[in-house]
Amino acid sequence: MIQPATLSLRTAGTQDLPALVQLEQSAFSGDRISTRSWRSLVCSASASVTIASTADGVAGASVLLHGARSSVARLYSIAVDPAARGQGVARRLLEAAIERARAVGASVLRLETRADNRAAQALFTRYGFTPLDRKPGYYADGMDALRYQASLWNLGKAAVAVALRAPYYGQTLDFTCGPCALLMAMAALDPRTVLDRTAEIRIWREATTVFMAAGHGGCGPFGLALAAVQRGFAASVYAPAGETLFIDSVRDPRKKAVIALVEADFRAELAATGSDTIESPVSPERIADHLQRGGVPIVLTSLWRLHGEKGPHWVVVTGFDGAVFRILDPIAPPADGDPGVSVSIDEFQRITRYGRRKQTAAVILSSKGTP
Repeated sequence: MIQPATLSLRTAGTQDLPALVQLEQSAFSGDRISTRSWRSLVCSASASVTIASTADGVAGASVLLHGARSSVARLYSIAVDPAARGQGVARRLLEAAIERARAVGASVLRLETRADNRAAQALFTRYGFTPLDRKPGYYADGMDALRYQASLWNLGKAAVAVALRAPYYGQTLDFTCGPCALLMAMAALDPRTVLDRTAEIRIWREATTVFMAAGHGGCGPFGLALAAVQRGFAASVYAPAGETLFIDSVRDPRKKAVIALVEADFRAELAATGSDTIESPVSPERIADHLQRGGVPIVLTSLWRLHGEKGPHWVVVTGFDGAVFRILDPIAPPADGDPGVSVSIDEFQRITRYGRRKQTAAVILSSKGTP
């Protein structure tokens, strides 16, 4: 029996290649990682190979793959020596892989396991992994693979945030993400807030820019903030100085003029309420600070980055655990009862840049009197 104190984890080096090859031979009857592949993995900047060892030698190893511009990491392999199975080695390696994935900027961890490996499936389920899909005939012997994924958001490490109380409300129209985000943010601060289609469309009518690239107009930060203030909340806006949002997506000069006029009017109305406008870019640090102080951030994102479609898109940021943000996306319905979407810090910086000028904008909602 391996005692927890005698099991140590470390990063593998090229000197460990013989032991890793031997482990692979003893742990698996097929689909083994070759010596050449082990060497490549150990030397790769986009792979983390971790060894679990005791005084007797290598008891197990894991391989985590992580791309520099991806917030999704993949647990490529966990191997445990047959003599060490059932003694917590796989659990320790999995925990280390989860922490490593968070540390390298991932917000989601995925993996595959044999469809007949019930023990592995039970372990992954205990650690919050949920089934993603099935890959027929994935392994050399024809066995299917079950693919799992887990959010790397860690509630236990997150600061207590008012925004975490936000209920989910999905948009019912293509152009009402802003009103729906605002409704969720208001409901986090005041549970009496009514979330329904009437409220959704009413706020859109109040906050719309009138025109967008095509179809109905979207909502800008000043209109959304003004709608919140008129409902008894405090609001501050992050928006670029001297620039009109969304104007680049419209070609008609007359429509551009209307968008500029509407934004200027909203700016003036909001200023008259005493609300602040911060002419600085939105950053992860600023959003995390607002969450800690009781604010509920509504942040402009690129719909292309989130869903592969062109256009601006508003989401609610509900929490930050030091490595991963949680957002409520009005266009993404809840999956498995959890409406939250996990976003790494790097991915947050990428999605919160809109248009060719990479503009940023946010509305920070709070209760009246909150600093």
